[in-house]
Amino acid sequence: MRRRSGPHWTLLALGGAEAPATTARIRVVRGPALAAYGPGLYLVRPDGYVGWAGDTATGLAEYLALVGLR
Repeated sequence: MRRRSGPHWTLLALGGAEAPATTARIRVVRGPALAAYGPGLYLVRPDGYVGWAGDTATGLAEYLALVGLR
């Protein structure tokens, strides 16, 4: 089975983590904390890998600037 990828980035806000305002190129998905991840914020790159993770949004803006999304 081939994994699908696309041009979008996805910000997972799990377990009640507060997702900051993002650009239109970032899809935000809110949901319960998963056992594999736990609560927090997870930025998933278009290739399906987690590019950034944190308990809060501290540091997310810097990462977004680094990859050209801000």
